[in-house]
Amino acid sequence: MKFTSNKNILLKVLTNVSRSVSAKSNIPALEGINITVKDSKVLFEGFNMEFGIKTSISVSDAEEGSIVVPAKLFTDIIKSLPESSVLFETQGSEVLISCSECNFSIAGIPSEDFPKLPAIEDEKELTISSQIVKNIIQQTIFAVADNVESSGVHTGELWQLKNNLLTVVAVDGFRMAVRHEQVNIPDNFKVIIPGKALSEVLRLISDDQDIKIYISERYAFFKFGSYTFLSRLLEGNFIDYISAVPSECSTKVKINVKNAISSLDRVAVVINDHLQNPVKAIIDPSGVFKLSCSTSAGKSNDEFGAEVEGEAIEIAFNDRYMIDALKNADTDEVILEFTSALKPIKIIPTQGDSFVFLVLPVRMKDEEE
Repeated sequence: MKFTSNKNILLKVLTNVSRSVSAKSNIPALEGINITVKDSKVLFEGFNMEFGIKTSISVSDAEEGSIVVPAKLFTDIIKSLPESSVLFETQGSEVLISCSECNFSIAGIPSEDFPKLPAIEDEKELTISSQIVKNIIQQTIFAVADNVESSGVHTGELWQLKNNLLTVVAVDGFRMAVRHEQVNIPDNFKVIIPGKALSEVLRLISDDQDIKIYISERYAFFKFGSYTFLSRLLEGNFIDYISAVPSECSTKVKINVKNAISSLDRVAVVINDHLQNPVKAIIDPSGVFKLSCSTSAGKSNDEFGAEVEGEAIEIAFNDRYMIDALKNADTDEVILEFTSALKPIKIIPTQGDSFVFLVLPVRMKDEEE
């Protein structure tokens, strides 16, 4: 096999596809990228048995064939080359790479050893703009659990389509993010997509394209531009997110997101990895949102204005969880709803119902049942 390609085009593809390659595997081919030349195009495939990426580019001087090359070594070689055309060719299992005066020879692996990627067949299909997909993932991915041993399915996100409403849910035991999007799709499905896979989708997609999402019994496929991203689905029972969201509140507070984040950042200066303590909030019906924190490093206090309806309340919470929620609200103002010092803090937009974030409170030392 043989082809010639621009160095920068080749490097971009290798960098992207390498993200789906196993760092270490008992199957050597899984540490490589499967390269196939056919009809003046080169197909690149990476697959770590959990998720995979494939894409193709047009090339010149093409001679058909296929081989698996070590992903990291091949990418490092291309990265080191001068700005010029790259000639890739094989002689048996030997891979020859040439660019200007540079020449490399590395060992390849037969393509027969590379596992066949699942294909899109009769899956349920959803077409949605890339900007909406990016927004959905960004507004939920921060709440995905990262503890595989204890969290299981909650290391993924629930994606549910029902009655033309797409609902995406992430939860890690301390906070929850729910995102709604109206779509004109009559199909219904309910699957759990790993958070790691969705993070990779977020890295790959751009703002100027539609994304086709296909859902099968075991896999989710995201197809955009020349890329196809596939992910194995998680199995298990996801949390009943509807019952987890408080339906009533005793105090409703409208805040400016930027002001709240700035105030939280200032108060949290006395917190670090070794000195953990919650931030305490006192919300006064007169329209003052007071924040304070105390650690062995020192004490901090700050406040900002807010529109308050209902009773005064004192509550404590993890500053980082609250800041994450506010940063991903993607709006200038939000409404915080409080039920009691021991019930989740509900964060919603001032208009519509596109998202719901929950942050669990932290019990204060002097608090009683």
